[in-house]
Amino acid sequence: MIYLAYDGSLNGDWVSRYAIRLATHTPEKRLTLVHIHDGSVSPVRLAEKIEKIERECNVQGIELHREILPLKKNVRQSLLEAIPWSTESFVVCGTRIRSKRQAFLSGTISEKLLNDNKFNVLAVRVVQPGLLASPGKFLIPLAGHPRGFQSAWPFFRLFLPAVKEVYLLRVMTVSSFRLHQISVQRIQGLRKKGLKYLGAVMQDIKQGCGSARFRLDCRVVVSNDWPREILVHGSKLKAQMILLGASERTRLGHAIYANSLERILRGTPCDMGIYRGL
Repeated sequence: MIYLAYDGSLNGDWVSRYAIRLATHTPEKRLTLVHIHDGSVSPVRLAEKIEKIERECNVQGIELHREILPLKKNVRQSLLEAIPWSTESFVVCGTRIRSKRQAFLSGTISEKLLNDNKFNVLAVRVVQPGLLASPGKFLIPLAGHPRGFQSAWPFFRLFLPAVKEVYLLRVMTVSSFRLHQISVQRIQGLRKKGLKYLGAVMQDIKQGCGSARFRLDCRVVVSNDWPREILVHGSKLKAQMILLGASERTRLGHAIYANSLERILRGTPCDMGIYRGL
């Protein structure tokens, strides 16, 4: 079941299109819109916006179910009480439109939902509203986790009917000091390790996609700056969406990852989804 955590903002309107798009690829053809009424949007304005979303749902053959709920302890807690904790629950939410020195994801409700790990979560930053949530070309960076593509798969399969091209990217990260002293043999060894990992992932994708047909390619690069490599490849490949997994690191590691993630969110040339799958 697809759930849209809707805040009533313009960005929320753009993100709603992704929730609708994913819902069209589910057997239920149903979308549940959850709004926690915290006073940020007037009831009249909210009703107008939801009616527009409902019209878009009708065009796509989607049944929209509304849940307008009162604020309890806080918005995050209210959402956790409203959405079933299940591997079958897919929550689509947004990163905020950046103002002043605010981060795109850090400190947001979306980040907290990703960290809660109670259901599948996709936090979307929309850069190209005109794409209408219909990306066909994906860049999927992978960090070498033993789970491979397993955590990305729940979301990827919902995009699958519209997928035309997929590029897997593995950045083999080394320190700046090591990068300037590394031998050609060591670089070749790291590339070989990265290609072996991505090769196994590609086989899993091909087996899981069945009869679906799309271009599947992979890239491996040795670098001291993995955020930059993601941005460079996203631009060079003309990706329409970057799908990037949320960190499962320690607190210190998460802080470093969060800073890198903000760089990517700030500079992304296309729409971007931060996911965490159960």
